[in-house]
Amino acid sequence: MDDMIKGILKESFPILLLCTIGGVIAGMILHDMENELDLMPGIFILLPAILGMRGNISGALGSRLGSALHLGLIEPELKWNKHLNDDVGASIILNVIMSFLLGIIAYIAYVLTGTSGDSGIELMIDLIAISLITGTLAGIFLTALTVLLAVTTYAKGLDPDNVLMPSLSTVGDVITMVCLLIAVKIVI
Repeated sequence: MDDMIKGILKESFPILLLCTIGGVIAGMILHDMENELDLMPGIFILLPAILGMRGNISGALGSRLGSALHLGLIEPELKWNKHLNDDVGASIILNVIMSFLLGIIAYIAYVLTGTSGDSGIELMIDLIAISLITGTLAGIFLTALTVLLAVTTYAKGLDPDNVLMPSLSTVGDVITMVCLLIAVKIVI
């Protein structure tokens, strides 16, 4: 087996094993939220989209940071510079804007499915609020985690590309599920 393949497997396997366990934990959190989620119409339409959005934004940030570390644009230490500031700022702005739009889209999808007669302005505001709270809270946590993981993995001689995406996807699912539960409790 090629040394490059061995290196990738050595770096990726432990994190993927942890991610598998994390995915089960996210499922357990979802199961425990069943009563709260049943109270909010349209939340099951919002859920997969907000989980996917979190992974996409964090994954893109992780990819940019990994490239910046490899190119020497960011030092492997927790120290702010313009490049890091721009990436983090763009990530947080994307989280807020996309969360707002996702709340509107989830409401429209809910109305179009004709699931229930409950499709008034109050439901739209609730879905937007839940999406904004969930997306913004999870986005802030995941942005900080992305920076921390990118810098520390690179500083330890690991390739951030082998560690960031799988770990951010799984940790992001768990964090997003917890933030969704908080948001539903606040809004309802």
